[in-house]
Amino acid sequence: MKFNLKFSLFFFLLLLCRSDILAQAKYFSKIVQDTILINFSNKYGISQTNIIPFTESIKLRNKVLTKSEYYFNYEYSIFSLSDSIQYSMFDTLIVTYQSVNVPLLKEYKKRTLVMRYDEQLKDTIQLPQSLLTSLSPSSIFGSEMQKSGTLVRGFTVGTTKDFTLTSGLRLQLAGRLSDEIEIVAALTDENSPIQPSGNTERLEELDKVFIQLKHPNAIGTFGDYQIQKRQGEFGVINRKLQGLVGEFNYENNSAFIAVASSRGKFVSNSFNGLDGVQGPYRLTGNNGEREIIAISGTEKVFLDGIEMKRGENNDYVIEYSNA
Repeated sequence: MKFNLKFSLFFFLLLLCRSDILAQAKYFSKIVQDTILINFSNKYGISQTNIIPFTESIKLRNKVLTKSEYYFNYEYSIFSLSDSIQYSMFDTLIVTYQSVNVPLLKEYKKRTLVMRYDEQLKDTIQLPQSLLTSLSPSSIFGSEMQKSGTLVRGFTVGTTKDFTLTSGLRLQLAGRLSDEIEIVAALTDENSPIQPSGNTERLEELDKVFIQLKHPNAIGTFGDYQIQKRQGEFGVINRKLQGLVGEFNYENNSAFIAVASSRGKFVSNSFNGLDGVQGPYRLTGNNGEREIIAISGTEKVFLDGIEMKRGENNDYVIEYSNA
């Protein structure tokens, strides 16, 4: 039995928030001001690499330039002035903008090429030189970030299959990006569906891949997540999805939004058990497929109209990878 939900677009909104929530849900940013001298090349770079687009304000001779008087390349954090502007080489530009408060460098490298004159060769040569600040996990993730992971290398061989190499990477992150922003992430490049054991009431999903950002007023999750909502007797939602979910809370207002696709399709099996035989009973797909994989935790088992509880000490157990 392949316990997957039907592939569809799922959108759910509980309550619309006030417009001031949008003003509150700003980027975790900082205000930066750069002073730049006019040059001949008419190409100017700012000090930060992660500028928030359209937040810049450029002043020339105490006058704020309009958007048509300059061109800003946000990808490379550089800009140039329009030819219609009158200025001299002694003028100064004052650039004020908002930047995402994450310590990113323009480039990460361990070594750089330096020019040096060689006495023996009587010529100028290039030599690699190590930088004073070495590249380390702390310089990339920050000192408050906890990270762990596994890297797997292996091979498979059998009497009916060729020799193949396998590899996999799993990375877990948890920590603070800023004073108000926390991140929790589980990433992997593995394609094999690792399913937990179905002999316990609570499951530990090893194949869950997601990125979650937490703020005092909002929580956003990208990737695999489970949505559980109950509104009244019939408004019950319990789905395992892949996509985006966001929750917002500000003062007395709250909002919830989810956009996702289901991880599979819905299948229902009905059969009569054998008297005195506890199992195992094989489940099948919609077209009678036998080699199927059930998504863990999505099954509902009923016996004579009564819902059963999973677990060795309860009513039933299930093997998800060989249902």
